[in-house]
Amino acid sequence: MQFFGDQAPAERQKGAPGRRIFQSQTGNHFLKSKQSQTAFVGSKMNEFPLLNRANVFEAGLFSWGIPQQTAKELTKHHTELNYAAGKLIFSQGSAADIVLWIVKGVVREICPNPNGNQTLVRLATAGDILGLADKLNEKGQWIRRFEAWTATECVLAIVTRQHVRNLLMDMTPEELLALSERMTSASSEWVQYYATFVGLSSRERIEMVMAELGRKFGVPDSDGVLLTFEPTTSDLAEMIGSSRPVVGRVMADLIEDGEIGRRDRKYILLHGGAIEAMVSEGSHIGNGHMPPSIQPAALGRRATHLRR
Repeated sequence: MQFFGDQAPAERQKGAPGRRIFQSQTGNHFLKSKQSQTAFVGSKMNEFPLLNRANVFEAGLFSWGIPQQTAKELTKHHTELNYAAGKLIFSQGSAADIVLWIVKGVVREICPNPNGNQTLVRLATAGDILGLADKLNEKGQWIRRFEAWTATECVLAIVTRQHVRNLLMDMTPEELLALSERMTSASSEWVQYYATFVGLSSRERIEMVMAELGRKFGVPDSDGVLLTFEPTTSDLAEMIGSSRPVVGRVMADLIEDGEIGRRDRKYILLHGGAIEAMVSEGSHIGNGHMPPSIQPAALGRRATHLRR
């Protein structure tokens, strides 16, 4: 069985139905090195951003009912920190007296499990708040429920919880009520998301995860939606609660069915596929990371005859 970026047989590179294989050549670009590949992805992000990454945090605050002036004050008075890839940002149970959001880069939020395994809660990116699941301990102190690690070089913005409280105190009762209602709705949607998620097959879970990654990291491409960040097999396994061999088999099936493709080390959600349609139909709220309409691609997949 072939996995992911393995070289396909020559006869399958001719466009045989049911499988699409992509070469390293796109237009006049031939990606021969990691540096040229990185430059290519960067140019695609600058040329075709699906999200206004510069303002996505403020846009998320507006969507939650926070007044524009309050959101601007929150984003204006902050401190920025630079992190290298693979660094711990905070650990489970540590003090959560500051609020962090991502200015640039990708962060893995992880839930360590009692049995020694871990669950990848999400891949957070520009505009996302870290620590949305923080909790109060028995002493009334805010602590981290999860831990966070940088997946790439990151720039994080921080403000104190006290500063956030001071800004919220300036909001009117009507504004605070609207904010409370939207946050309650977001929390309820996450409950529905995971309640649905646990009842899905491995393939349906991966389809939902890939669609969400398309919303967060996707840029338009001639073949579909190009993911500018490549999740590892371990990432996907931890996100769906399965093993790497299972993920490998499912991804191979999705390639076979024309749902996803590979160009060098990047995934493409292919035009005409159910996953790409989920990306187009769903919405993404940067700071709340609200999930899309809870509908796995397999449930609405078109009947497609595959040539074996």
